[in-house]
This record gives sequence, structure tokens and C-alpha cells, in this order.
Amino acid sequence: MKVKLTDEDRDRLALHSAFAVHQIARWVATQPNVPKDIRDRLRGHISAIEGVMVTSGHDWIRDEMEATEAALHA
Repeated sequence: MKVKLTDEDRDRLALHSAFAVHQIARWVATQPNVPKDIRDRLRGHISAIEGVMVTSGHDWIRDEMEATEAALHA
């Protein structure tokens, strides 16, 4: 039996998934032994997630995501 999510449930799942990726990226940014290519990829994903979230009205996370992107540059 295939269950179809409502639009609201799908949006909520996407938001929580995006925030989880951000939390993982923030942890990765604190680890000194993470290869540069992984940091670069995560920084790109965080930037894309931030753009979508801000565009969809979830700008409350902008500062935190920008701080994570900056930490991934280290």
C-alpha cells in the first residue's frame, strides 16, 4: 500500500530534512580532519538550502546558516 503525503506533510518533511543537513554541516565544520572537498560540497548545499528557506519565508535561520558556511571555509 502506497501512502501519499499531503503537501503540508511533504513541506514539513523537507524543512526538517534541510535543518538536519544544516545541523550535520555545523558539526562537520568543527572537525579539523574533514577533507576540503567535503567542506566545499556541504557549503554549496547549505547555501542552496538557505536560498530556498529564505525564499519560502523561513528567514529565521539565515544567520545560523551563514555562520555554518563561514565555518566550513576554515
